[in-house]
Amino acid sequence: MSAKIRNLKKVFTQTHQVKFKKILVSGCSFTYNNSDTDICTWPYYLKDLAGVETILDTSQSGAGCNHIFNSVIYECETNPLVKTDDTLIIVMWSGLSRTDMIAERTVTKDWHSMSNYCFDNQFSTLSIFNSVDGNSPIDDLCKKYKKIISLDAQIIESLIKIQALKHYLISKGFNHVFLSWMDPSVELQHTDTAMTMPLDQVPYLYEFVEQMRMLASDGHPSPDGHLHWVKKCLLPYLSVCGLTTDLNTV
Repeated sequence: MSAKIRNLKKVFTQTHQVKFKKILVSGCSFTYNNSDTDICTWPYYLKDLAGVETILDTSQSGAGCNHIFNSVIYECETNPLVKTDDTLIIVMWSGLSRTDMIAERTVTKDWHSMSNYCFDNQFSTLSIFNSVDGNSPIDDLCKKYKKIISLDAQIIESLIKIQALKHYLISKGFNHVFLSWMDPSVELQHTDTAMTMPLDQVPYLYEFVEQMRMLASDGHPSPDGHLHWVKKCLLPYLSVCGLTTDLNTV
């Protein structure tokens, strides 16, 4: 089992009842909870508010669509806790121009010291960041990769992975929700591909918290921003889709 399970103390009163015991999530730093003691991001607010028993977390800071694709399929294929009848999968897709790959943990452990997702004792995800300032071998790899591989190519590869994961989850019978942390049209304008992102109609987290003036100084949503987005955007959508029950209407 590779997904992280945090036993965080329940903080918020339940307002909805989700129809699943577990939720498997994946994404980038807009999903990753950077504390093992406090709730900071949307999956864990959703856990409290919707009566979820367990969050299976495969998110990683700086992750791209390749990591999300790999981590979700890996959990579905290898984790005995992930079952079609009791697990809802919610993905918050990252930037389409982000790139990552599977590499040995000896390579990734210092590069992702805080949030590295490990497939097993040997392999984990290595991000190829768009902008780096160091001079290590991995820094050089990132710089060279981004010079050789065009933005269009990275975006098309991401779109293929998103479509592929959608078809995989449908074929396996998993209930799933596809979100994006930002409006993908900002990146899609760079390419003339006919491919699209199959997203559920939930307001983008970044745009929501920006309008609410709930961005932290580092450009990420504040904890209150995550909480308000769950209450105002995600939970209402899940209720409309029949994935949760609003206890206030029962």
